[in-house]
Amino acid sequence: MAVTIKDVAKRAGVNASTVSRAIHNHSAISDKTKEKVKKAMADLGYSRNSAAQMLASGKAGAIGVIFPPIANKSEQPFFMKILTAINEEARQNKITVSIASGHTNEELLSQVRVMYQEKRVDGFIVLYAGEADDVRNYLLADKISFVIVGTPIERANEITAVDNDNKLMGAEAAQYLANLGHKKMAFVTNTNKGEVFHERYRGFSEKIQSLGLSGHLLNTTEKLTIGETTALVVLDDILAIKVIQGLTERGVNVPNDISVISFNNSVFASLIHPYLTTFDINITQLGHRSVQKLLHLLADPTDFKEKVTVPFELKVRESTKAVN
Repeated sequence: MAVTIKDVAKRAGVNASTVSRAIHNHSAISDKTKEKVKKAMADLGYSRNSAAQMLASGKAGAIGVIFPPIANKSEQPFFMKILTAINEEARQNKITVSIASGHTNEELLSQVRVMYQEKRVDGFIVLYAGEADDVRNYLLADKISFVIVGTPIERANEITAVDNDNKLMGAEAAQYLANLGHKKMAFVTNTNKGEVFHERYRGFSEKIQSLGLSGHLLNTTEKLTIGETTALVVLDDILAIKVIQGLTERGVNVPNDISVISFNNSVFASLIHPYLTTFDINITQLGHRSVQKLLHLLADPTDFKEKVTVPFELKVRESTKAVN
């Protein structure tokens, strides 16, 4: 029979959550306890990298990936890239991946219920956050292990999440443009919903205010009125490309007339000129860490919930320039 965390805990004379924290080198665990756990693992032949051992007998040996109930998923390269990363990490841990997708919340909930109740999967990675929905309420109510990619607005203390610091990213975008000499900026969005929009815009807005500069919100569902604005912070790369195309049609040149900075560093960011200055949100690491955290929860469902923050990096390209 495979050695489990509970076996290690019994051998070391501690509880299972202490073993989990020791394995992840948590600062709350003393070096003495970590050494005790390490010895117990060695004595029992426990391997923290073996999902086959972590997933107890009778489990499916598979995880579910829940896509958001939106129609245009294929237009968002984020989803395919993170799914690739999730598959890579799952394969390394000898587990399989199943996908849950639906056009509505009701369809999605029905599929998730069937997948779990028929023991096709042991837990889920949810690729959307924000306000709670029926799917998340079901997972919480039935105490099903899951990890969210994003930052939940409600019941965050009960949920393990993997995300970037979107507020900091918004602030960094404004600061970078300010360093180039831009004094009048705008944040461009095509939605006023979702945690990503709210956090990125909040970071942008607060940084603009702290610098004493001019900044406002523009929505692409209406005609963009640029006015004296010299720089745009756009919600994501796909929208940024559409904005640049619209500006070009009106005779506005990027970056000579106006600078554009975006987020996600998708494959489209360097396909057409001007190449986008954009934040790389490290999608591969988001996918890998979400699988790692889910396996951790499957090994010890009672362990503490936390938010894992993945670092980002600004990729400076052609769509931004200093003000003359």
